[in-house]
Amino acid sequence: GAVAALSGISEGEVLIQLRQLNDRVKTLLGYENDPITTTSGGTWKADGVAGLLRLNSSVELEVVPKFLDPSTSGWRSDFFLLAVLVRTGHLLVHDEISAGTQDRGDLATLIARSLLNLHSENERRPIRSYRRSTSSDFAIDGDVEWETLVLPDPDGFEVSRLELTRRNPYNATLAAAVATLIPAVADADTQAQLRLLGRQLAPQSNPPAVFAPLPVRHRGWQQAYDLARLVVEGLGLNLDGGSFTGPGFLLSTWSAWQSLCEEVVRRALPDHKVVGQMRWVLGHRGTQPVYATPDITPLTGSLAPLLLDAKYKTRVGRTPSISASDVYESLAFLRASGAATMNLLYPALSAPEQLPLGEWKPFDEIKVDDLTITGYEVQVQGLARAGGFDQLVAGARAALQPRLPTVADATQRA
Repeated sequence: GAVAALSGISEGEVLIQLRQLNDRVKTLLGYENDPITTTSGGTWKADGVAGLLRLNSSVELEVVPKFLDPSTSGWRSDFFLLAVLVRTGHLLVHDEISAGTQDRGDLATLIARSLLNLHSENERRPIRSYRRSTSSDFAIDGDVEWETLVLPDPDGFEVSRLELTRRNPYNATLAAAVATLIPAVADADTQAQLRLLGRQLAPQSNPPAVFAPLPVRHRGWQQAYDLARLVVEGLGLNLDGGSFTGPGFLLSTWSAWQSLCEEVVRRALPDHKVVGQMRWVLGHRGTQPVYATPDITPLTGSLAPLLLDAKYKTRVGRTPSISASDVYESLAFLRASGAATMNLLYPALSAPEQLPLGEWKPFDEIKVDDLTITGYEVQVQGLARAGGFDQLVAGARAALQPRLPTVADATQRA
C-alpha cells in the first residue's frame, strides 16, 4: 500500500512493476527465482541481491546486504566499493568522496561524485579518436567524391574528412551515464555539476550496444569508463523514451562477497600466487576428470598449503556453525589439492564495536584425521572509510601469514 501511494498507482500495477523488475534482475544476474518477493501482509523481502533497485520513476528500493548495517551512514560507501569491485574488477577508494557524501543518504549521489572525481582527474587528457565525417561544401578541404565535381549538389561538392574528435563511443558512454544519473541524484550541487559535465561532453550519439575496450593510450580513463558503463547498464534509463529498462545499481551478494575475499587475500599475500577458482582433479568419471574448484588458492611454489572458500550463509541455530554440506565440500577440496587446512570465510554480522574491521574471528572448527576446517567471521563494515581497505588487508595478512610457508621454504623442501 505504501509503495502504491508513493508511486501514485494501484497495488495491482505495483505488482506488475515488481514482476518486471524481477525479470530484469534475473536476466542480468542469471537467477532462476525472483529475488524480490512480497507477502500477503505487504512485507517485501530481497534474497541474493543488494543495492539501489529502481521500481519506477517515483520509487527506488535500497536493499542492504546483511553484513552491512543500514542504521549507519557508511553502509552506502561500503556497498558502492563492493559493487564497483565485483562489476568492473577495479577498486575505487576515494576517501574524500565517501566522507563527503555518505551523510546525504543517497547511493546515486555517491556514484555521481565518484564519476565527477574520475573525470576531473583526466579532463586535461580528453578521449579523442579519429572519425570520418561527410559534408557538402564549395571549399575543398578533404577527400572529394569526384562525381560531384561534374554534377555538384546544390550545397557544393561532397567532401569527406578524417577528424580527431571527442565525439566517439567512449565519450558517448560517459555522457549517457551523466544523463542517467541526473534524475537519480538527490543532491542539488551534485546534480548541477553533472549538468555542467553533460554540456562539456555534448554533442554525442547514443552509447553503443556493445561497449568497445578503451584504447591503451587512454588507459587513464579506464576507471571512469568502467564506472560509466556500470551506470548505463545498471541504472538503465532509456534516454529516448524516458522509460526504465535496467534493474538498478545492484550486485549479487554472494558473488560480491567472493570477489572481495579474493581481492583481500591477493593483496594480503603479495609473495604468493593467489589463484581464484583453481581446478584440482578429484577423480574421474570414466576417462573424464572430475574437478574440485575452491574459491581461493594461495600457492607456495606449486604447493597449496591451505585453501579458502567464501561462504555467505552460516547454519541457523543457537550458535553459528559450519553446515554439513560445506564440510563435505571442503573435504573434497582438501583431498583434491593435497592441502591440510581449509578456511571458510563468512561475513561477520557483529557490530564493529564487538569485532573491529579486518579481524578474523573463528567460530567453528572440524578435524577429520589430519585435515582441519575452520569457519571465520570477517568484519567488513567500514571498509570504505579512510584506510579501511588497508585495515581489511592487514587483518587477512595477520590471519594467514603465520600459517603459510614462504616460497624459499618450499623451494628448500623441494
